[in-house]
Amino acid sequence: MEEFMRQFSVLTLIDAQMNHYSPAEGRVADYVLENPTTTLNLTTKQLAKQCQCSEATIIRFCQRVGINSFKELKIELAKDAHKVNTEQLPNLPVNFEDETDAVLEKVISKSMSALMNTSRLVSTSAIDAAAEAIHGAKRVFLYGAGGSSVVALDAQYKLLRIDISALFSLDSHVQMVMATNMTKDDVLFVVSTSGQTKEVVELMQIAKDKGAAVILLTQHGSSPASRLADILLTISVEEQHIRIGTMSARIAQLAIVDAMFIRLCIQKGNQVFERIIDTHNVIQKIKR
Repeated sequence: MEEFMRQFSVLTLIDAQMNHYSPAEGRVADYVLENPTTTLNLTTKQLAKQCQCSEATIIRFCQRVGINSFKELKIELAKDAHKVNTEQLPNLPVNFEDETDAVLEKVISKSMSALMNTSRLVSTSAIDAAAEAIHGAKRVFLYGAGGSSVVALDAQYKLLRIDISALFSLDSHVQMVMATNMTKDDVLFVVSTSGQTKEVVELMQIAKDKGAAVILLTQHGSSPASRLADILLTISVEEQHIRIGTMSARIAQLAIVDAMFIRLCIQKGNQVFERIIDTHNVIQKIKR
């Protein structure tokens, strides 16, 4: 666990989210990235003066990166300052010259970083709200485009195991038809790494027009999809621009789905485990 915790770097997280800050927050991010050691010795008021912004902006900046206060930010900066470079796994893009052991090390490092950064950003109250919404829904509709469809399909499988009506289609047209038949008793669960995909936004709008609750699992930051969501589950910004299979994003998304599923099982009570055992036994019979 100690080795896992080392993978969290507040400086890495700040840098990864540069496209999502307001202009004032961006000045704070630039200053902290360029002067992490100096920042350790500043008060909120002094940092605000250096960045030509208000103290409230400093607090909003901290919250934007998943940290509650400036004091906590300085604690994380201090941890970064004391890390020895040889202790950190490489967090670099994969190169064509890489041997297999280097590729494996980089992929695992990136996945661990995504999980740690996401744990700081995702709202536990949002996970609870998502589980509660699904628990009370008549039907759950799931959708994900491209690589996100794998995560949506995993969520459907889990929900089916505990006898929740979960509908999923890879065809966006079929999904639109299903969305047209949604009611206020239904929930739409959407996975979209970017939150920019046109069909995702259109689907969410149809669901909202029908009165269905909309849950979105996406990267941290503002997007057309995040502005439509009733419940927002955020992962850290790990992959931008050209992505190779959204690898680290997918790992973080699956972890959030798992956490939500476990919370849902807890809400349903002991009887849910009987269903899990029943479905497990059926599958085992097929394997024999």
